[in-house]
Amino acid sequence: MRMTWRSLLPVSSIVLLGERNIQMGLDIGQIATIGANVGVIAGLIFLAMEIRQNNKFLAAQARYSLRQYRSDIADSLMLPHVLEATHKWARGEPLTAEEQSTGLMVAIKIVELWEWQHGEYAAGMLQKDELPIGAWRLWFHNQGPFPVPIRDIYRMRKGVLNAGFVQFFDENVVAITPDDPPG
Repeated sequence: MRMTWRSLLPVSSIVLLGERNIQMGLDIGQIATIGANVGVIAGLIFLAMEIRQNNKFLAAQARYSLRQYRSDIADSLMLPHVLEATHKWARGEPLTAEEQSTGLMVAIKIVELWEWQHGEYAAGMLQKDELPIGAWRLWFHNQGPFPVPIRDIYRMRKGVLNAGFVQFFDENVVAITPDDPPG
């Protein structure tokens, strides 16, 4: 049934209009539906823009956190007792329990950083070229700037690390030494 202006107007208005019938091209329900659909589309466009902006923010935050964590580890490595313990470990000298614990804790921090970095890469927050795979290889193969028992910790903790990280690390770090030709 088509709705007319006449059917929407109070009786007194109908008298003023007389018998003239004013037809609408669209009825009120159709207009409301079109308006609601336009609102939904506008809302979806807004939501897409917000998600894109949020993803950019999260990626920037991941890069900042990465830099901050790296800085924290570098600060830890420069502490005198850490330097002494890691260099004694590298020279093969006997370590006290405290020195051994110090070296292992630094190595744990480093491996956990790498696992976190890989997680950010897997989540799309970091690109593969942002992962310092070359540095990981140096550290793992005892050629890093500081002698830290990375290989020992990795082997001890491999069973509790993220499976995706372990597979990636084995393929890109363990299996390839820093001296291997690229390719």
